[in-house]
Amino acid sequence: MCGISNKDKLLIKRLTFILSLLVSSQTTWSQVIITGKVISKIDETPIPLVRIVEKGTSNGTTADIDGTFSIKVADPNSTLVFSFIGMITKEYQLKGQRHIIVEAKWDCHKDFFDSNEIKAYANSGLINTPLGGQIEVATPYLFFGGVVKGSYSYQTNLDQTELQNGQIEFSHFISTCDFDMDFKWNYRQVNFNNDFNSKAYSFEADYNLRNVKLIAGYTHLSFDNLEAVGTKTSSGVLIGFGTTLGQPLHPTVIGKVSFYMDNIEYQASVQGGYKGILFFTKFYKLNSFNELSLGIGTAIGYRIKRREK
Repeated sequence: MCGISNKDKLLIKRLTFILSLLVSSQTTWSQVIITGKVISKIDETPIPLVRIVEKGTSNGTTADIDGTFSIKVADPNSTLVFSFIGMITKEYQLKGQRHIIVEAKWDCHKDFFDSNEIKAYANSGLINTPLGGQIEVATPYLFFGGVVKGSYSYQTNLDQTELQNGQIEFSHFISTCDFDMDFKWNYRQVNFNNDFNSKAYSFEADYNLRNVKLIAGYTHLSFDNLEAVGTKTSSGVLIGFGTTLGQPLHPTVIGKVSFYMDNIEYQASVQGGYKGILFFTKFYKLNSFNELSLGIGTAIGYRIKRREK
């Protein structure tokens, strides 16, 4: 039996080398670049830093801050696995697609029912300001997160006593499954007969842990006692507590106290609704002025149409 000559061995090595190159080239040529974007199924906002892996391999990448990604796959029909903390892991079969939009869901779903609304109330103060009204407006859920709300209420006795309250609120600025955070600017003004005039404003932060609301803020008071000369101003702290109760009215109960150098300001409210009818009860006290107000109203929902580009 004849052995393999050196010349044949050299030829076999060359053929093996060429074959390996062909296989390697074929593998490289068969790779497909997939591009796409990961968005939230709820509001279509991009989800950044999502991990994308070709199923059954260690081949993977991470989405950019705007949710876009690019990955090379060996098979145009392979399956991509999308995962992120707090997001339900999703598998997406390519089926030959080169550019994809992937809609993902979070582990919990939060509906912001306080958006896209205009609320109008008729108010009545039971002690000092029998006539009044209140208007509230809430924007849609914004693309960068949160809902902006504005409200204004006015009550009077048609003489020398007035109670005004205005507020701008940025709700759900920070929102997770178990935590929600709001920021507010609140303004109060009282003109009480010939006793005093006051103006107060506060900057508040609400920390909402499920059904419990913790409130803290900075507040400033300008107090003009009409029997004395001059206006006193002082700053202080505001603290509060709130909770949301269950069916059928789903009322939100809130109490707040502001501490100044010479005064203490009290605010409390119970607000809810049922089948389109809204109601509130509010209490306000500063110095010798007290007011217990009742309000009844309704809400009108609205939508903003998106413009086609």
